[in-house]
Parts: sequence; C-alpha cells; structure tokens
Amino acid sequence: MLSSALFLALAMECAPTIHPDTAHDVARVESGLNPLAIGVVGQKKGLYPHNMEEAVHHIDLLKAQGKNYSVGLMQINQAHFSRYSITAKQLLKPCANLTVFEKIITDCYLRGGTLKRALSCYYSGNFDRGQKPEAAFSNTSYLERMGYTSGKKYIVPSSHTDQQKPNTIPSNPACKLQIRYPRGIVRGDFITAVALPLSTPATPVTFPSDVMRGEFVVITSE
Repeated sequence: MLSSALFLALAMECAPTIHPDTAHDVARVESGLNPLAIGVVGQKKGLYPHNMEEAVHHIDLLKAQGKNYSVGLMQINQAHFSRYSITAKQLLKPCANLTVFEKIITDCYLRGGTLKRALSCYYSGNFDRGQKPEAAFSNTSYLERMGYTSGKKYIVPSSHTDQQKPNTIPSNPACKLQIRYPRGIVRGDFITAVALPLSTPATPVTFPSDVMRGEFVVITSE
C-alpha cells in the first residue's frame, strides 16, 4: 500500500492533468492505495496479493475463468486493455496505471461536462449510476464514498482560485465606453467660460494646459 504522500507525488508526475485530490480520492475508494489490488465484478471483496508474482497468478486464473476484472491502483477494467494497448501485468505498476486513469477520466469529463458525471462514468461507464445509492455499499453512492462535494458557493471567491481575466475594467451596466479622438493638438491653460447674461446660457469651454495626444475615453450613461 502506498502512503498518501507517495501517491500524490506519483499522481502529479504520471497523471499531471488531473487534480491530485481527485486522483487520491479515486485511488482510496478503488484500491485503498494498493497497486496490486484486483477487483472482480460481481464480488464485493477484492483480491489483495502480497507480491507481483501472486498478482499475476490471480490475473491468469481470472482470464482463464472468463471473469470481468479490474487491476491496480486505479482499478483499470479489462475492457480498456486493448483500447490503450496495455496489459494487466503492466497495470500493476503505479505510474502506468495512473497514466491510463488520466486518459479514461479525461474522456469522461470532456463528454460529461461535470466532475460528478465524470466520476460516475469512470466508475460504471455511464453518467448516472455512480450518483445513485447502492444496497451493496450500505446505500451510499460512489460519489458519497469518495467524499465528493460540489463546494460552498461564495459570492466573493478565494484569492487563491480567482480566475478573473487580466486587465478587465469593472463596468456599470448603465454606462458604456466611448472613444473620441481630438481633431488636433491643443495647448494653453484651463479656461472655463463664464455664463454671460444672455437669454441662452453660454457653453463652458475648457482648454488643456499641456499638449494632448492619443484618445479620449468618455463614460456616458445609456
């Protein structure tokens, strides 16, 4: 059995596109972090060989009996062996097992669109079964056994996880930006015309004191 620290180090090296927490939870539920674990479909209790030779012996027996079985740290099912051009014996090696796990769960995630659907897909081959309680497991679902949670929804996100796009400008929905370009270079001090005693109020006129170039950004109300 691998320690959590060793598993996380392997996961980051051999399945780098999967969050280590997710990989760890899958391995904990699937094999108990045991790289030699063998699961047999239809049998609640798996096989836990003491060494590689014993594991290979069990695999040979299961193949001869036509059993449906899964192998190793992440319990890769035999249905995936040919697809990923790998053997059961090779999958007894933790890194090889994690590499195939990465491919399977990534495919599930891309097709399912959410983590809980991806986990269900990895467990059972479909997007729903892993979310339903199972009598064989004290009426808990696969996701519950993993300790899956969608997380608390904060109005203000964590400073560690904020994914705000760079250089964004907070906007007022009632305002919009307009770009206005000057017709020429203007000079002089700021001079504001004073309203004259006329029937029509004078329009204030302001001159900048320095040379101005570039664009004017004006925020106007819609």
